[in-house]
Amino acid sequence: MKKFLTTNYQWVLLGLALLIALVSAAFIIILSLGFREGFASASNAVKSAGAPAQPETNAVVALTLLKRGANWKDGSSPLVSRPYILKQGKLVNPMEEEESLYPPIPNKWLLDHNLDYRDMNILQSDPKGKGFTVLEEFESGTDPNDPSQLPPLCVKLKYSDADKKIDKYTMEFIGVEDNDGHQEFQLRPLQDIPNPKRNNKPDSSLRSVVKGETIPGADFLKVVDFVEKKTTIKDTEYDASELILENIDTKDQITLVKKSRISPRPKEIERINAIVFNYQFTGEKKNSITVKKEEEFTLETGEGDQKRTEKYKLNNISNKGILLEKGGKSFTVKQGQPTSSATTVAPQTPNS
Repeated sequence: MKKFLTTNYQWVLLGLALLIALVSAAFIIILSLGFREGFASASNAVKSAGAPAQPETNAVVALTLLKRGANWKDGSSPLVSRPYILKQGKLVNPMEEEESLYPPIPNKWLLDHNLDYRDMNILQSDPKGKGFTVLEEFESGTDPNDPSQLPPLCVKLKYSDADKKIDKYTMEFIGVEDNDGHQEFQLRPLQDIPNPKRNNKPDSSLRSVVKGETIPGADFLKVVDFVEKKTTIKDTEYDASELILENIDTKDQITLVKKSRISPRPKEIERINAIVFNYQFTGEKKNSITVKKEEEFTLETGEGDQKRTEKYKLNNISNKGILLEKGGKSFTVKQGQPTSSATTVAPQTPNS
């Protein structure tokens, strides 16, 4: 036997190695089968309607986490970052109310109405083809996604400085007279204006007015105050009393200094007496209408069953806009303001 082992030892060693390899392979196969059975058992436990499986092994814990999923917010993805908007060189997260991307509309309003905030022309877009822009819907308080909600037709009215019909007045403060204990202020227009004492025939005759009343022929100018003043120039005293007028349309105040050789020339006072509104309804040609204060006018669009008519009254013209009234409700038409621009930045994948 000893001689046999000595002569064939290499074959003996080879046989032992093969035997060890077979035993090891069998052991690994048995372990793998047991792991698969345990993993499948854990999966069935998670799917069942009963109590969740207890995390007894690493496989069960891993499977439970995969089935549960991560709590991502705002629709974010674990592989893609939130979309950002580049505005004036600054990255803005539209999901956080840092600042409005498209003033005056808040970002939240765009998100709540499922509007594409990446669209740089979103304010002028009409996503549902209702005939009104997103900005018009927002300012009217209507839902751009609801076909039954339509803004008033007056939202289509536009005007600029060139569309204002302006009258100019220049009034001189001549002096003060006492009439039965009441002060009457004497003013002279430097242009012809209507004279109520002459059937409103325009002239430049002297007008008398007391505090709290409007100037005859210029009923938008009211006397609100009088301040007595004296001034001395080169040892000569002058009456520099001031008469304070208020433009009841704009609420602006105008100060007139009593006329003398040293008083400054009075400034022109402007009054908007009419507005030329320009408008265009969807699918129709451009149009315009001239409206005076206290005047009524009608807007119409569509034909047949789709015809829509609304009647308005122009109540006031001021620096803040044109005040209209329809059916007891007030509407303000303002001069258009330029919208801000923004650029979309594509979502980026975080580095691993």
